[in-house]
Amino acid sequence: MKTKSIITFFLLITSFLSVAKNETKPLTADLLLDNLRKDLNALQANFTQYEVDANNKTSEKSTGIVWLQAPNKFKWSYQKPIPQLIVASGKTVWIYDEDLEQVTIKKQKNKQNPIYVLLDKNRTQQNYTAKLLPQNKQDKQAKNSLQWVSLIPKQASEDLKIVWLGLQDNQLKVLKLQNQLDNIVVFEFNQIQKNPKLDADFFNFQPPKGTDIIREDAINPEF
Repeated sequence: MKTKSIITFFLLITSFLSVAKNETKPLTADLLLDNLRKDLNALQANFTQYEVDANNKTSEKSTGIVWLQAPNKFKWSYQKPIPQLIVASGKTVWIYDEDLEQVTIKKQKNKQNPIYVLLDKNRTQQNYTAKLLPQNKQDKQAKNSLQWVSLIPKQASEDLKIVWLGLQDNQLKVLKLQNQLDNIVVFEFNQIQKNPKLDADFFNFQPPKGTDIIREDAINPEF
């Protein structure tokens, strides 16, 4: 009888441990961001950018291609309607306006750039408070619904009020940035490629001959 009780006890413990092991972790903002960053060293995607003002009016859309590389390198190639190139090497940012034949060079200092959220967990935790936004019933039932995470800067910013990340299948589909005037800049991403092969000097920029060069050591740089 005693032996039977011991066997029953161990069966119950084994069953409990099995259930506990198979339980899924509760969905949180940190978990979603960790899944987004998992094995992510670089990223390439097509993007569409536009602005929605406080009166819900939408600006003209811009399109192009973006490349990111951990921890803080990026390249935004705007193609339409006006070509522009923004390149960040981790130390320097070049903003090249092809039509104006002009490049602005800045020091890369801003640790609150929301694009770093995709690449740098420590920088995210240092600079933002992340919160998972609840889905309504309609969103839960929709086939291509997004999970939304809000990011509120821990230090007040003159430009940035709040960031929203729209996530799906461990990918960033939408990035929204709201400024202090309640205007929202929206980036929509598609054709996302994880860890593309990039040359060592891909995130450097050499201005073409004849380009006007402006050096701007801003107190609060944008990047």
